[in-house]
Amino acid sequence: MTAAKASQPCAFVLYRLPHSQSFTRIEKQLSPHTFSSLSEVPLTGGYLIHPFCADAHTPIVWIEPDTMSQAEVPLPHSFHASSFANNETEVRREYAQSFQALHHMLSCGRLEKVVLARQLHCTGVSAADVEQLFFRACLCRPNSYVALWHTPQTGTWLVATPEPLLEYTHHRWHTVALAGTLPYIEGETAVWNDKNREEQAIVARFIHHELSAVTSEIACSEAYTLPSGNIQHLCTDFSFQLPSSHHVLRILQHLHPTPAVCGFPREEAMQAILKYEVASRQYYAGFSGPLLLQGETHLYVSLRCMSLTPTSATLYAGGGIMPDSQEREEWDETVRKMQTMKQLL
Repeated sequence: MTAAKASQPCAFVLYRLPHSQSFTRIEKQLSPHTFSSLSEVPLTGGYLIHPFCADAHTPIVWIEPDTMSQAEVPLPHSFHASSFANNETEVRREYAQSFQALHHMLSCGRLEKVVLARQLHCTGVSAADVEQLFFRACLCRPNSYVALWHTPQTGTWLVATPEPLLEYTHHRWHTVALAGTLPYIEGETAVWNDKNREEQAIVARFIHHELSAVTSEIACSEAYTLPSGNIQHLCTDFSFQLPSSHHVLRILQHLHPTPAVCGFPREEAMQAILKYEVASRQYYAGFSGPLLLQGETHLYVSLRCMSLTPTSATLYAGGGIMPDSQEREEWDETVRKMQTMKQLL
Protein backbone atom coordinates (compact mmCIF):
# COMPACT_ATOMS: atom_id res chain seq x y z
CA MET A 1 0.00 0.00 0.00
CA THR A 2 3.10 2.21 0.00
CA ALA A 3 5.94 2.35 -2.46
CA ALA A 4 8.01 -0.85 -2.31
CA LYS A 5 11.33 -0.57 -0.50
CA ALA A 6 14.42 -2.47 -1.63
CA SER A 7 13.83 -5.22 0.94
CA GLN A 8 10.10 -5.48 0.21
CA PRO A 9 8.40 -7.23 -2.70
CA CYS A 10 7.05 -5.01 -5.44
CA ALA A 11 3.95 -7.20 -5.62
CA PHE A 12 2.41 -9.76 -3.30
CA VAL A 13 -0.67 -11.99 -3.03
CA LEU A 14 -2.22 -13.86 -0.12
CA TYR A 15 -5.00 -16.30 -1.01
CA ARG A 16 -7.01 -18.94 0.80
CA LEU A 17 -9.16 -21.54 -0.99
CA PRO A 18 -12.67 -22.31 0.35
CA HIS A 19 -12.77 -24.68 3.34
CA SER A 20 -8.97 -24.56 3.74
CA GLN A 21 -7.16 -23.90 7.02
CA SER A 22 -4.01 -22.64 5.27
CA PHE A 23 -3.19 -19.77 2.94
CA THR A 24 -0.62 -19.21 0.20
CA ARG A 25 1.71 -16.22 0.01
CA ILE A 26 3.23 -15.13 -3.30
CA GLU A 27 5.87 -12.42 -3.64
CA LYS A 28 7.55 -10.82 -6.65
CA GLN A 29 10.47 -8.43 -6.35
CA LEU A 30 10.06 -6.67 -9.70
CA SER A 31 6.91 -5.15 -11.17
CA PRO A 32 4.56 -7.78 -12.68
CA HIS A 33 3.79 -8.02 -16.38
CA THR A 34 0.67 -6.31 -17.70
CA PHE A 35 -1.45 -7.11 -20.75
CA SER A 36 -4.40 -5.61 -22.58
CA SER A 37 -5.83 -8.96 -23.72
CA LEU A 38 -6.13 -12.45 -22.27
CA SER A 39 -4.62 -13.86 -25.44
CA GLU A 40 -1.28 -12.30 -24.40
CA VAL A 41 -1.09 -14.07 -21.02
CA PRO A 42 1.63 -16.77 -20.96
CA LEU A 43 0.65 -20.25 -19.76
CA THR A 44 3.76 -20.48 -17.59
CA GLY A 45 2.04 -20.61 -14.20
CA GLY A 46 1.28 -17.56 -12.09
CA TYR A 47 -1.34 -15.43 -10.41
CA LEU A 48 -3.76 -13.67 -12.77
CA ILE A 49 -5.60 -10.44 -11.89
CA HIS A 50 -8.19 -9.37 -14.45
CA PRO A 51 -10.33 -6.19 -14.22
CA PHE A 52 -14.00 -5.97 -15.14
CA CYS A 53 -12.99 -4.24 -18.37
CA ALA A 54 -9.31 -4.09 -19.32
CA ASP A 55 -7.97 -0.71 -20.41
CA ALA A 56 -4.87 1.47 -20.01
CA HIS A 57 -5.84 2.38 -16.43
CA THR A 58 -6.86 -1.12 -15.33
CA PRO A 59 -4.66 -3.65 -17.16
CA ILE A 60 -4.56 -7.42 -16.83
CA VAL A 61 -1.77 -8.21 -14.34
CA TRP A 62 0.29 -11.41 -14.38
CA ILE A 63 2.44 -12.30 -11.36
CA GLU A 64 5.04 -15.04 -11.80
CA PRO A 65 6.18 -15.59 -8.20
CA ASP A 66 9.77 -15.28 -7.04
CA THR A 67 8.78 -16.91 -3.76
CA MET A 68 5.75 -18.96 -2.77
CA SER A 69 4.93 -20.36 0.68
CA GLN A 70 2.06 -21.76 2.70
CA ALA A 71 1.07 -21.33 6.35
CA GLU A 72 -1.91 -21.87 8.62
CA VAL A 73 -4.35 -18.96 8.82
CA PRO A 74 -3.74 -17.28 12.21
CA LEU A 75 -6.41 -15.70 14.36
CA PRO A 76 -6.60 -12.00 13.47
CA HIS A 77 -5.60 -9.28 15.92
CA SER A 78 -8.10 -6.62 16.89
CA PHE A 79 -7.73 -3.16 15.39
CA HIS A 80 -9.44 0.23 15.38
CA ALA A 81 -12.82 0.30 13.66
CA SER A 82 -13.24 2.36 10.51
CA SER A 83 -15.88 5.01 9.87
CA PHE A 84 -18.07 5.19 6.78
CA ALA A 85 -18.39 8.30 4.67
CA ASN A 86 -21.63 10.16 5.30
CA ASN A 87 -22.61 10.69 1.66
CA GLU A 88 -25.39 8.10 1.37
CA THR A 89 -27.94 10.70 0.23
CA GLU A 90 -25.82 11.58 -2.81
CA VAL A 91 -24.95 7.95 -3.56
CA ARG A 92 -28.61 6.98 -3.17
CA ARG A 93 -29.68 9.65 -5.65
CA GLU A 94 -27.03 8.64 -8.19
CA TYR A 95 -28.00 4.98 -7.86
CA ALA A 96 -31.68 5.81 -8.47
CA GLN A 97 -30.80 7.79 -11.61
CA SER A 98 -28.66 4.96 -12.99
CA PHE A 99 -31.38 2.44 -12.16
CA GLN A 100 -34.02 4.41 -14.05
CA ALA A 101 -31.82 4.72 -17.15
CA LEU A 102 -31.00 1.03 -17.19
CA HIS A 103 -34.55 -0.04 -16.35
CA HIS A 104 -35.78 1.96 -19.34
CA MET A 105 -33.48 -0.10 -21.59
CA LEU A 106 -34.93 -3.27 -20.05
CA SER A 107 -38.50 -2.07 -20.51
CA CYS A 108 -37.81 -1.27 -24.17
CA GLY A 109 -36.43 -4.76 -24.76
CA ARG A 110 -32.90 -3.56 -25.50
CA LEU A 111 -31.61 -5.65 -22.58
CA GLU A 112 -32.83 -8.82 -20.86
CA LYS A 113 -30.73 -8.24 -17.76
CA VAL A 114 -28.12 -5.76 -16.57
CA VAL A 115 -26.05 -5.53 -13.39
CA LEU A 116 -25.87 -2.18 -11.58
CA ALA A 117 -23.03 -1.67 -9.06
CA ARG A 118 -22.17 1.05 -6.57
CA GLN A 119 -19.48 1.99 -4.04
CA LEU A 120 -19.22 2.82 -0.35
CA HIS A 121 -16.24 4.77 1.04
CA CYS A 122 -14.83 4.52 4.55
CA THR A 123 -11.93 6.14 6.39
CA GLY A 124 -9.71 5.27 9.31
CA VAL A 125 -8.13 2.23 7.66
CA SER A 126 -4.50 1.67 8.67
CA ALA A 127 -1.92 0.25 6.29
CA ALA A 128 -0.75 -1.96 9.16
CA ASP A 129 -4.18 -3.65 9.26
CA VAL A 130 -4.23 -5.01 5.72
CA GLU A 131 -3.06 -8.57 6.43
CA GLN A 132 -5.27 -8.64 9.53
CA LEU A 133 -8.24 -7.82 7.28
CA PHE A 134 -7.30 -10.83 5.13
CA PHE A 135 -7.10 -13.13 8.18
CA ARG A 136 -10.39 -11.76 9.49
CA ALA A 137 -12.04 -12.43 6.12
CA CYS A 138 -10.71 -16.01 6.20
CA LEU A 139 -12.26 -16.46 9.65
CA CYS A 140 -15.62 -14.85 8.78
CA ARG A 141 -15.97 -16.45 5.33
CA PRO A 142 -14.77 -20.08 5.60
CA ASN A 143 -16.71 -21.13 2.48
CA SER A 144 -15.36 -18.33 0.26
CA TYR A 145 -12.24 -17.75 -1.79
CA VAL A 146 -10.34 -15.00 0.04
CA ALA A 147 -7.51 -13.05 -1.59
CA LEU A 148 -5.45 -9.96 -0.80
CA TRP A 149 -3.26 -8.59 -3.57
CA HIS A 150 -1.05 -5.57 -4.08
CA THR A 151 0.72 -4.52 -7.28
CA PRO A 152 1.90 -1.10 -8.53
CA GLN A 153 -0.68 -1.33 -11.33
CA THR A 154 -3.75 -2.33 -9.30
CA GLY A 155 -3.12 -0.96 -5.84
CA THR A 156 -4.37 -3.11 -2.96
CA TRP A 157 -7.55 -5.19 -3.06
CA LEU A 158 -9.27 -7.63 -0.70
CA VAL A 159 -11.76 -10.18 -2.06
CA ALA A 160 -13.99 -12.71 -0.26
CA THR A 161 -16.06 -14.29 -3.03
CA PRO A 162 -18.30 -17.35 -3.37
CA GLU A 163 -18.17 -17.52 -7.18
CA PRO A 164 -15.59 -19.54 -9.14
CA LEU A 165 -15.15 -18.53 -12.76
CA LEU A 166 -12.89 -21.43 -13.75
CA GLU A 167 -11.28 -24.19 -11.70
CA TYR A 168 -9.43 -27.41 -12.43
CA THR A 169 -10.03 -30.14 -9.84
CA HIS A 170 -10.26 -33.94 -9.98
CA HIS A 171 -9.08 -33.92 -13.62
CA ARG A 172 -12.04 -31.81 -14.82
CA TRP A 173 -12.69 -28.12 -15.38
CA HIS A 174 -15.49 -26.43 -13.46
CA THR A 175 -17.53 -23.23 -13.45
CA VAL A 176 -20.87 -22.09 -12.02
CA ALA A 177 -23.91 -20.01 -12.90
CA LEU A 178 -24.47 -18.00 -9.72
CA ALA A 179 -27.24 -15.38 -9.61
CA GLY A 180 -30.38 -14.40 -7.76
CA THR A 181 -30.13 -13.17 -4.19
CA LEU A 182 -32.18 -13.56 -1.00
CA PRO A 183 -31.37 -12.88 2.65
CA TYR A 184 -30.15 -16.04 4.39
CA ILE A 185 -32.01 -17.04 7.55
CA GLU A 186 -30.77 -20.25 9.15
CA GLY A 187 -33.42 -22.96 9.26
CA GLU A 188 -35.67 -21.33 6.65
CA THR A 189 -36.05 -22.73 3.13
CA ALA A 190 -35.44 -20.23 0.34
CA VAL A 191 -38.51 -19.37 -1.74
CA TRP A 192 -37.30 -18.10 -5.11
CA ASN A 193 -39.60 -15.88 -7.16
CA ASP A 194 -39.77 -15.83 -10.95
CA LYS A 195 -37.48 -12.78 -11.18
CA ASN A 196 -34.64 -14.53 -9.35
CA ARG A 197 -35.12 -17.81 -11.21
CA GLU A 198 -35.06 -16.15 -14.62
CA GLU A 199 -32.06 -13.99 -13.63
CA GLN A 200 -30.11 -17.15 -12.78
CA ALA A 201 -31.41 -19.05 -15.82
CA ILE A 202 -30.03 -16.34 -18.14
CA VAL A 203 -26.57 -16.93 -16.65
CA ALA A 204 -26.89 -20.73 -16.92
CA ARG A 205 -27.99 -20.59 -20.57
CA PHE A 206 -25.17 -18.18 -21.41
CA ILE A 207 -22.49 -20.37 -19.79
CA HIS A 208 -23.73 -23.54 -21.49
CA HIS A 209 -23.76 -21.76 -24.85
CA GLU A 210 -20.25 -20.35 -24.42
CA LEU A 211 -18.80 -23.66 -23.22
CA SER A 212 -20.37 -25.41 -26.22
CA ALA A 213 -18.20 -23.26 -28.50
CA VAL A 214 -15.07 -24.88 -27.05
CA THR A 215 -16.06 -28.34 -25.77
CA SER A 216 -18.89 -30.85 -26.16
CA GLU A 217 -18.22 -32.72 -22.91
CA ILE A 218 -20.40 -30.64 -20.58
CA ALA A 219 -22.23 -31.87 -17.48
CA CYS A 220 -24.47 -29.57 -15.44
CA SER A 221 -26.45 -29.87 -12.22
CA GLU A 222 -29.94 -28.74 -11.37
CA ALA A 223 -30.18 -25.26 -9.87
CA TYR A 224 -29.79 -25.31 -6.08
CA THR A 225 -29.60 -22.83 -3.20
CA LEU A 226 -26.10 -21.82 -2.10
CA PRO A 227 -25.77 -19.89 1.21
CA SER A 228 -23.05 -17.24 1.29
CA GLY A 229 -22.81 -15.48 4.63
CA ASN A 230 -25.89 -13.34 5.25
CA ILE A 231 -27.32 -13.96 1.76
CA GLN A 232 -27.98 -16.93 -0.57
CA HIS A 233 -27.93 -17.48 -4.31
CA LEU A 234 -29.23 -19.88 -6.94
CA CYS A 235 -26.39 -21.94 -8.39
CA THR A 236 -25.85 -24.41 -11.25
CA ASP A 237 -22.58 -26.36 -11.45
CA PHE A 238 -20.89 -27.08 -14.79
CA SER A 239 -18.02 -29.51 -15.36
CA PHE A 240 -16.28 -30.22 -18.64
CA GLN A 241 -13.12 -31.41 -20.36
CA LEU A 242 -10.72 -29.35 -22.47
CA PRO A 243 -8.56 -30.80 -25.24
CA SER A 244 -5.50 -29.21 -23.59
CA SER A 245 -4.52 -26.44 -21.17
CA HIS A 246 -3.90 -24.19 -24.19
CA HIS A 247 -7.69 -23.78 -24.42
CA VAL A 248 -7.88 -22.14 -20.98
CA LEU A 249 -7.50 -18.57 -22.23
CA ARG A 250 -10.10 -19.18 -24.93
CA ILE A 251 -12.59 -20.43 -22.33
CA LEU A 252 -11.92 -17.36 -20.16
CA GLN A 253 -12.51 -15.05 -23.12
CA HIS A 254 -15.84 -16.79 -23.74
CA LEU A 255 -16.95 -16.67 -20.10
CA HIS A 256 -15.89 -13.23 -18.83
CA PRO A 257 -17.90 -11.26 -18.04
CA THR A 258 -20.86 -13.56 -17.46
CA PRO A 259 -24.40 -12.14 -17.17
CA ALA A 260 -24.00 -12.61 -13.38
CA VAL A 261 -21.78 -9.49 -13.25
CA CYS A 262 -22.58 -7.78 -16.56
CA GLY A 263 -25.92 -8.64 -18.16
CA PHE A 264 -27.39 -9.95 -21.38
CA PRO A 265 -26.88 -9.45 -24.27
CA ARG A 266 -23.33 -9.05 -23.04
CA GLU A 267 -21.97 -6.33 -25.33
CA GLU A 268 -25.06 -4.13 -24.99
CA ALA A 269 -25.06 -4.59 -21.21
CA MET A 270 -21.35 -3.75 -21.01
CA GLN A 271 -21.82 -0.51 -22.93
CA ALA A 272 -24.81 0.43 -20.75
CA ILE A 273 -22.78 -0.17 -17.57
CA LEU A 274 -19.88 1.93 -18.81
CA LYS A 275 -22.32 4.72 -19.71
CA TYR A 276 -24.62 4.81 -16.68
CA GLU A 277 -22.65 3.58 -13.66
CA VAL A 278 -21.31 6.59 -11.78
CA ALA A 279 -17.90 5.17 -10.83
CA SER A 280 -15.51 2.79 -12.56
CA ARG A 281 -15.60 -0.79 -11.31
CA GLN A 282 -11.84 -1.20 -11.83
CA TYR A 283 -11.12 -4.73 -10.55
CA TYR A 284 -14.54 -5.31 -8.99
CA ALA A 285 -16.46 -7.95 -11.00
CA GLY A 286 -13.24 -9.00 -12.72
CA PHE A 287 -11.52 -12.18 -11.56
CA SER A 288 -8.29 -13.38 -10.01
CA GLY A 289 -6.49 -16.49 -8.83
CA PRO A 290 -3.72 -18.97 -9.57
CA LEU A 291 -3.65 -20.05 -13.22
CA LEU A 292 -1.76 -23.27 -14.00
CA LEU A 293 0.33 -22.54 -10.91
CA GLN A 294 1.97 -25.74 -9.66
CA GLY A 295 -0.68 -27.63 -11.62
CA GLU A 296 -3.65 -25.81 -10.08
CA THR A 297 -6.17 -23.31 -11.43
CA HIS A 298 -8.60 -21.49 -9.12
CA LEU A 299 -9.94 -18.33 -10.76
CA TYR A 300 -12.71 -16.56 -8.83
CA VAL A 301 -14.94 -13.62 -9.71
CA SER A 302 -13.94 -10.54 -7.67
CA LEU A 303 -17.14 -10.03 -5.68
CA ARG A 304 -17.55 -8.97 -2.02
CA CYS A 305 -14.44 -6.87 -2.38
CA MET A 306 -12.80 -3.59 -1.45
CA SER A 307 -9.93 -1.49 -2.74
CA LEU A 308 -7.61 -0.07 -0.09
CA THR A 309 -5.34 2.95 0.32
CA PRO A 310 -3.11 3.66 3.35
CA THR A 311 -6.01 5.52 5.06
CA SER A 312 -9.27 4.49 3.39
CA ALA A 313 -11.25 1.72 1.73
CA THR A 314 -13.83 1.58 -1.05
CA LEU A 315 -16.41 -1.21 -0.95
CA TYR A 316 -18.21 -2.50 -4.05
CA ALA A 317 -21.51 -4.33 -4.58
CA GLY A 318 -24.00 -4.81 -7.38
CA GLY A 319 -27.18 -6.61 -8.31
CA GLY A 320 -28.90 -7.93 -11.39
CA ILE A 321 -31.77 -5.80 -12.71
CA MET A 322 -34.64 -7.39 -14.65
CA PRO A 323 -37.70 -5.78 -16.30
CA ASP A 324 -39.81 -6.35 -13.16
CA SER A 325 -37.13 -5.20 -10.70
CA GLN A 326 -37.96 -2.57 -8.08
CA GLU A 327 -35.37 0.09 -7.33
CA ARG A 328 -35.74 -0.06 -3.55
CA GLU A 329 -35.34 -3.86 -3.51
CA GLU A 330 -32.21 -3.68 -5.66
CA TRP A 331 -30.68 -0.99 -3.43
CA ASP A 332 -31.38 -3.12 -0.36
CA GLU A 333 -29.65 -6.06 -2.06
CA THR A 334 -26.44 -4.04 -2.45
CA VAL A 335 -26.69 -3.07 1.23
CA ARG A 336 -26.85 -6.75 2.25
CA LYS A 337 -23.95 -7.66 -0.02
CA MET A 338 -21.76 -4.91 1.42
CA GLN A 339 -22.20 -6.32 4.93
CA THR A 340 -19.52 -8.92 4.12
CA MET A 341 -16.84 -6.25 3.87
CA LYS A 342 -18.34 -3.82 6.38
CA GLN A 343 -18.20 -6.38 9.18
CA LEU A 344 -14.44 -6.75 8.59
CA LEU A 345 -13.95 -3.02 9.21
